[in-house]
Amino acid sequence: MSSMMLLAALAASATPVDEVIQVNHRTLEQNLSLDQADLGHSLVVIEREQIAQFGQADINAILAQMVPGLFASGRNGRYDGSYYSLQGSRKQDILWLLDGNRLNNRLYGGIYLDSLNPNIIERIEVLKGSQGIVYGSSAIAGVINIVTRESMGEGQGEVGLGGDTLNSHSVDGVVSGSVGEVDWILAGSYADSDGYQLWKDEQIHWTAADDVERGYKVANIGGKLRWLGSGDQQLTLLAQWNQGDLERLRPYATIDSNNDREEQIYTLDYQRPLSDNWKLQLKGYYHGWDSYYSRTDQTEDGQIIVMDDDSYWGFEDYGVKAIAQYQSGPLQDWLIGAELQRYSGEDEVMDFVSETESVQSLFAQYRPEFDDTQLAFGLRYSDVSDAGDSLNWSVSGQHQWVSQLSINASFGSGFRLPSAEELYSVEREGGLIGNPDLEPEQSLSANLGLLWSVGDWQWEPQLFWRQVEDLIGIDGNRYVNLDKEVETQGAELIGSWQGEQWQVSGAVTYADSREKGQSQLAGVPQWLGQFDLDQQVTRHWRWGIQGQYTGKFTDKGVEVGDYWLWHLSTSYQWHQHKFSLRLENALDVDAKVSVFNPGSTAPEGHRQPIPTLGLPRNLQVSYRYQF
Repeated sequence: MSSMMLLAALAASATPVDEVIQVNHRTLEQNLSLDQADLGHSLVVIEREQIAQFGQADINAILAQMVPGLFASGRNGRYDGSYYSLQGSRKQDILWLLDGNRLNNRLYGGIYLDSLNPNIIERIEVLKGSQGIVYGSSAIAGVINIVTRESMGEGQGEVGLGGDTLNSHSVDGVVSGSVGEVDWILAGSYADSDGYQLWKDEQIHWTAADDVERGYKVANIGGKLRWLGSGDQQLTLLAQWNQGDLERLRPYATIDSNNDREEQIYTLDYQRPLSDNWKLQLKGYYHGWDSYYSRTDQTEDGQIIVMDDDSYWGFEDYGVKAIAQYQSGPLQDWLIGAELQRYSGEDEVMDFVSETESVQSLFAQYRPEFDDTQLAFGLRYSDVSDAGDSLNWSVSGQHQWVSQLSINASFGSGFRLPSAEELYSVEREGGLIGNPDLEPEQSLSANLGLLWSVGDWQWEPQLFWRQVEDLIGIDGNRYVNLDKEVETQGAELIGSWQGEQWQVSGAVTYADSREKGQSQLAGVPQWLGQFDLDQQVTRHWRWGIQGQYTGKFTDKGVEVGDYWLWHLSTSYQWHQHKFSLRLENALDVDAKVSVFNPGSTAPEGHRQPIPTLGLPRNLQVSYRYQF
């Protein structure tokens, strides 16, 4: 591994990437993020130990605190739809993966992580900058790969229990072993909560539910089987099931509403060397996402109306992928691949059904190395049924200037395919009409950064620029490709220091994102900040302080954000037992984290968008036992 270093999760000093991720028998796909980090892209990895310190938090709270430049905020507390922005991007410009499989919602182009419990996660890999050559559609601003639990060794595992003062509870467990040449792991988790009140009393109309606290129930189970054959062959089977029963409150009319979600992911991949120079991986995958929405309303004259009764919305995404690596010399290699993806979806609530779309892609990346410089040149061609094609390119590299200083840069284009809603939605109650003739959005981006070591300090400044064209937007009541563009420019500074017992780190990000001649994009803060102070008092006892700043942003014309959240945590390890405490939002800040936009049927006096409050101060307790 070259001098590429990692400010992993702002909780420790910079560590070489190959010391952070310990995965035996890596496949070509598992190596992609590490490869791209060596080739000029910024990579952040959040490890299992760091995830466990967050107690009852969901994945959004972990990402927002641990990844510089990433805005991740649940609209209605834990386990709910969220705002996302990476280095000033729109949410649809980020590609999300689970063990290398696409998670992006094919209906609406965003992402729903509201049924994914962090306790089933081994690590999270965040690649910044355009990644469209290797990963395909939607990787305009970066890629976030969530890796589920991995083998802990023969006959090893752990169990965990937790709770907090919001009447939240969680339990999880993992166990691993082997039978002959087959390794296996099984992991599961469950979490529920009564939640908290999202709006102030005076903003809630009397027709709303008496229970004004939003709760959730989330369950997950997953497993992996891996056969290790002779000649470095390996065959891996993955199965992951996620289920969520998520309340959907409104401050008026709705007395009962929930989304019952179920997500299934299955993959089968096989890898083997073909010769001394060639290595091949073949993979098939299936991703099914189903949600059943129910809602019962109360009118001002006392009528009870069932608006939706298990109305379905969901999608299927499946395909095959082949990746090959050719080592043409000691200092150069090729990565080539082909992918076929097919997806379809429907939404009974919004009353549309998509046809089965297919995407066929070919890509290649040439990766030469010269003394202290590593470079990469890539091309990708994608053909989309009924939506045209896209040819994209990239150039990136890393140069070790001196032993304490390296420079990395990446330039390239990317694309985003139209969502099923944009292609096929039908007009309903003033809604929008889809357009099957839409073309993919196109992007250009550039990232330039340094990694500088000065004694016990590590500094990582970075500049970024991005432009997205052929925007899919609205003309009248119909989706069209607009003659407009979104341009983002900004800077990021990350620093960390590590002593024998103390660690301190922080980051600040500025992103100016706007359509030409307009103000900052809705839902995208200009400023983000993170701070982390940690002390390992003894071999068994640690404590820490975390701070997270979210700058001002607007949504639906309402200004929210502009708050600091501070958290205190401590843990004690005694043999195989670990006890942890975390005080979330220690100063009990009434943070305005999102905006609720009422519908046209809202009672008079309740028709204006209003801020939604974030989590109040709460104390979390957790216990883990390893065996």
